[in-house]
Amino acid sequence: MKNFFVIVNEDANDGQGKKNWQLVRQKLTERQVSYTYQLTNNNAKDLAYSFVKKTATSELTKTVILVVGGDGTLNETLNGIKAAKLDYDIPLAFIPSGNNNGFAQGIGISFDPLTALEQVLTTDKASYFDIGFFEETTHNQTGYFLNDFGIGIDAYIVSLNAHATHHKYLQKFHLGIFSYIWNVFEAYVNQEAFNVTVRIGSKYEFYKHAFLVNVANHPYFKKNIALSPVANAGDHKLDLIIADNMNFFKFLLLSILIYFRKQLKLPSVHHYKEKDIHLIINSLEFGQIDGQEQGNKYYDIFFKASKYPFWFTALTPTDSQEKSA
Repeated sequence: MKNFFVIVNEDANDGQGKKNWQLVRQKLTERQVSYTYQLTNNNAKDLAYSFVKKTATSELTKTVILVVGGDGTLNETLNGIKAAKLDYDIPLAFIPSGNNNGFAQGIGISFDPLTALEQVLTTDKASYFDIGFFEETTHNQTGYFLNDFGIGIDAYIVSLNAHATHHKYLQKFHLGIFSYIWNVFEAYVNQEAFNVTVRIGSKYEFYKHAFLVNVANHPYFKKNIALSPVANAGDHKLDLIIADNMNFFKFLLLSILIYFRKQLKLPSVHHYKEKDIHLIINSLEFGQIDGQEQGNKYYDIFFKASKYPFWFTALTPTDSQEKSA
């Protein structure tokens, strides 16, 4: 059995991470699993990087890094491992404990912490799933994402959710959906249309009134909300969706069709599925990566599909999933 280095975000989803970790830790001890752990204080990237750099190669080859937290913690951990620039990738395991849990939904990890742990402990080889890589030349930034990279109204909504003072209060009473709906329409009112240049291969496309630009690795922007309904974390491609010319009625229709996963039927929604995508946006727009706000930026950004090993047995494995010993 593998050794586990566990990165725990106890604050995830208003303390759900702490509750899940208590259950997982007890089960790891009962099963006599070899593990060490560290708690993250918004520094999961640094924890992962430091662990990889300080651990001998002979030990790393026998190690799985297990994340107990939300999609943001998993993203930071992935980027910390990648920043260490090893010759190989250390498998990642995940106990979803966040509010969104889009990645778990997209690749088949249970939302129940003990079931998810069982998926991890009964695994004997890594499963490869797609991840996204981006290189933003304007700000000399590179990184990886598991769910999506959004620019425009979806990123605006993420920013509003992150700063809404009423959001946590409503969440305690399981009324977070009302806060989310309010933020969606506030974002629509304030989001201005912007120009987007799309280059795929040698072909260029131009959109003059974009509201939403989203590059996705799998369908789920948020648990049960499939922003890119035909995206697949096993097809080795990324899905680009651009919503253009969105008046109020088109936006309302788009919101309804997203619920039924029929948004690609709208003429104002443009869809690409490619391994390499280049976007240019010459106006300051909100950005988000895996549900984490990135502020306002200009963008000259390249995207590429990559892959990474994950240590679990999927609840609903896809035919396109790659596996390795």
